[in-house]
Amino acid sequence: MNKPLPIVAIVGQPNAGKSSLLNKIAKRPMAITSDVAGTTRDRQYIDTSWNGVDFTLVDTAGLSLNPGDELELNLLKQINVALDEADAIILVVDGKQPARAIDQNILKKFRRIKKPIVLAVNKLDGSSQWNEKTAEFQSLGIKNLFPVSALNGRGIGDMLDCVASVVPVGEGLKPSPTEDNNSIISRGLPSEPEGNPRAPIAVSIVGKPNVGKSSIFNKILKEERVVVSPIAGTTRTAIDSDITIDGQEYTFIDTAGLKKKEHRQEQPDVFAGFQSFKSIRRSDICFFVIDASEEITKQDQRVANEIINMQKGCIILANKCDLLQSSLSPMQRGGRVREGVRSNDIGRPNDDQYQTTRDYISHHFPFLWMCPLFFVSGLTGENLEEAINAIKPIFERRHKTIGPDQLNEFLQNVLKKNPPKLLRDQKKPKVFSLKQIATNLPLFELLVNHSGAISQQFRKFLENSITKYLDFYGTPITLKLRGKDKK
Repeated sequence: MNKPLPIVAIVGQPNAGKSSLLNKIAKRPMAITSDVAGTTRDRQYIDTSWNGVDFTLVDTAGLSLNPGDELELNLLKQINVALDEADAIILVVDGKQPARAIDQNILKKFRRIKKPIVLAVNKLDGSSQWNEKTAEFQSLGIKNLFPVSALNGRGIGDMLDCVASVVPVGEGLKPSPTEDNNSIISRGLPSEPEGNPRAPIAVSIVGKPNVGKSSIFNKILKEERVVVSPIAGTTRTAIDSDITIDGQEYTFIDTAGLKKKEHRQEQPDVFAGFQSFKSIRRSDICFFVIDASEEITKQDQRVANEIINMQKGCIILANKCDLLQSSLSPMQRGGRVREGVRSNDIGRPNDDQYQTTRDYISHHFPFLWMCPLFFVSGLTGENLEEAINAIKPIFERRHKTIGPDQLNEFLQNVLKKNPPKLLRDQKKPKVFSLKQIATNLPLFELLVNHSGAISQQFRKFLENSITKYLDFYGTPITLKLRGKDKK
């Protein structure tokens, strides 16, 4: 097994351009950037290589030593964790501001740190002020000083030469023979598992803001990786973490809360939404998180629809179940009980309160009837282990293949019980065969005499029957019709 890569933390005051610098090094938008100070809130990791030296870059929130509220205090804790685990530090400052504008307490803090520090004087997009600004910032007393531009990349190569020379060299990434040692190699995203069953299973934790996604993420990792706050919208960046559980590798992705679309939205919130959708798209399975102590909203339903529309496996996590134990949930209202998730997937199926809440959830998410539901607590960790154990079986169902003999027997049984009905002004429907033509997403093709002769009701009935009797619980499937009259 390779040793952990040395860690290089990118730190600095708000809006100094730390995330822009990370993105330039990564050569892709890994972190959200905007002119709004404080856009970055969580630690973001990405593995890179420069001059044959491998290391992990960590992007952090804007540094303020005088937190004004609980959120800023939590951000400071995140930054201190990054500094503690770092082998070297890139201190980013805004070169458009005078050197005297830098918080002197921050400088004192870094002078006390007994680790290599590289000062990146950012936002020097033109060459006219380079010499002047270099001389000005040398007064700060940091030896390794480099004027850079995260916008056009100027000076970043020299800065990385210095970083590569001060980090401890050990076992790490293995560059391929075709890669240039002076190129920046980004390895932050999980590989696609399709066709490679040994690849990590990618699991996105999604939901509307403030349902407890980051608390669940931190509980799974057993560390405070992302900022947790009662303020809605605290998470803005999709954060990846790899973890091995019982020999199975997983990539868990904490995402920003998907907000209701508004006419005027802050730029960071728009970008955060884009990243959340990208995270769902590259996932195998989603942990869909709702707040069990609150009523289900239209935004909850929109998020669930996005998961199904992107055809991802889904596990419902009714979070904050610890709040249900002390008072009746607002979910416990009337409403017709629809066919819901299976009782053996429920955290406490014998508890009347949980059963009522389950029925309430089933009523509002009828299209998730095939998805397992767990009542969990991001605070205490209740039932999270059971939810994690449900991931691998769903992943395996998405990749499994049903043989022709089994499909033929299944189809004959279905047609005996419920054959397709004759539609007005259509040919008499005839069904010839059913075969599976793809996995991950499971795709089936039904051969019929004429596709227009098959009703939507029969098509939906057959899809549901495939899920139930061929065991594709937890994942959507697709049924494609092919008429014999079409070549």
